[in-house]
Amino acid sequence: MKRWLHLIHRWLGLGLGLLVLAWLVSGLVMLWVPRPQLQAAEALQALSPLPTQCLLGPAQAFERAGLSGPATGARLSMRGEEPVWLFQTGGPGWQPVSAVSGQRLPLLQEGQVLALARTHAAALGISAANPRAQLIQQDQWSIYGRFNPMRPLWRVALQDEAGTELYYAQASGELVLDTSRWERGWNWLGTVTHWLYFTPLRADVSLWRQLVLWSSGVALLLCSLGLILGLQRLRLRGYASGSVSPYRERWQRWHHLLGLGAGGVLAAWLFSGWLSMDPWGWPSSNPKDQVQAPWQGETQALPAELPRLDWLPGLKELEWQRVQGQSFWRLKTEQQSLLLDSRGQVLPQGLSEAQLLAALQAMHPQQQIRSHEWLNGPDLYYYGLRHQSRSFPVLRACLADASVTCYYLDPQAARIAQRVDDYGRADRWLFNALHRWDWPPLQAMPWLRDAVVVAWSLAAAGLCLAGCVLGWRRLRLQSVRKTNKAKESKP
Repeated sequence: MKRWLHLIHRWLGLGLGLLVLAWLVSGLVMLWVPRPQLQAAEALQALSPLPTQCLLGPAQAFERAGLSGPATGARLSMRGEEPVWLFQTGGPGWQPVSAVSGQRLPLLQEGQVLALARTHAAALGISAANPRAQLIQQDQWSIYGRFNPMRPLWRVALQDEAGTELYYAQASGELVLDTSRWERGWNWLGTVTHWLYFTPLRADVSLWRQLVLWSSGVALLLCSLGLILGLQRLRLRGYASGSVSPYRERWQRWHHLLGLGAGGVLAAWLFSGWLSMDPWGWPSSNPKDQVQAPWQGETQALPAELPRLDWLPGLKELEWQRVQGQSFWRLKTEQQSLLLDSRGQVLPQGLSEAQLLAALQAMHPQQQIRSHEWLNGPDLYYYGLRHQSRSFPVLRACLADASVTCYYLDPQAARIAQRVDDYGRADRWLFNALHRWDWPPLQAMPWLRDAVVVAWSLAAAGLCLAGCVLGWRRLRLQSVRKTNKAKESKP
């Protein structure tokens, strides 16, 4: 039986050792280099300020454009030098309407997107003397599902020193993504390798998911077998040589000792990575739209008029928001975001505690709110990381249901910042803690968390490297044996 375990471990290692090593190295890159994405501050910086007069209200613009269906969302921003209403009507993407004439705007053409790119580049402080545009459905950096409602996309290469590329939704004309040569290069070593996010593979979501699910599951089996065999060979009192390991050859010895030291951590990483692929329907996350839609309440008519805008200099975007049948406005500049009620009165602190609790109760009329409190800093389930910021204060309100569902309500944004139930709490410990090392003591000391993750990653990488060397030697030895056997069989 032990021999069979050795054989299974050996041949699984030959097949998956390099992949696990690549996961470890790419995970280290991801500690400091996130996937390319457009930051909210960058998107606002690229926009020209909104004019404050001679603009159509959302209801009037919607009616003049002849859009059908109730509007579920509305935003006012600039497309170049033209103010534009963007409406959502239940379908994918946003539909652009001129905020001056009320005419629906056609699909963005090449000349228009090049002009937009020059304007945005100037606002972002980027040189764009000779930009080039290409209409695409998807590429390596826009493969993610969140871009599906925006396709097709215009990709504009600015031809600057940083190799900046800007992505625009052809239908709405919005800037939705930016990348640089530095980001793209490091992400080939980071997110692309770690998630196996190669465009031809990721285009088939089902195939990609099955590949990652099975490869991580088999790699977990490989690591578990290694731990069992390593413990069987461990002698705390020492062998005749005085070592706790029976292996004298350097690579075998290192593979054994590093496996005993870092094998458990590697198994935890592989298990949590496997769990993130939702095996057997494990509900590891709650889609945001499924959480926000009940919070917004029933669809209602668009407001007829705009609030006054001339008192806020540098206004870049105006968003209509709904909370349980009530309308609010959210005004955004590069420096701040303000919430207004339906009458245009500023709510300096956002929604009040009573308003937030009433909205949550309306979402769950059959459940009581068992507890609520304000948070000015992170707790075990709502916290920020290097590449994921969190807003404060938030109101944490928990329901008296079987899962003790807790909502983190953002008063300034008038939105649900996060929802956590039993599955979310389990996922926080089985994925976040095991895979990203978001342990409470380490969260408060990012430098220590980085040091611990780097140390364990290097130890686990050494384990895999030693295994790959041993596997390569085994293959080469077998090749030599076959060659010698073939020579001996010749007359």
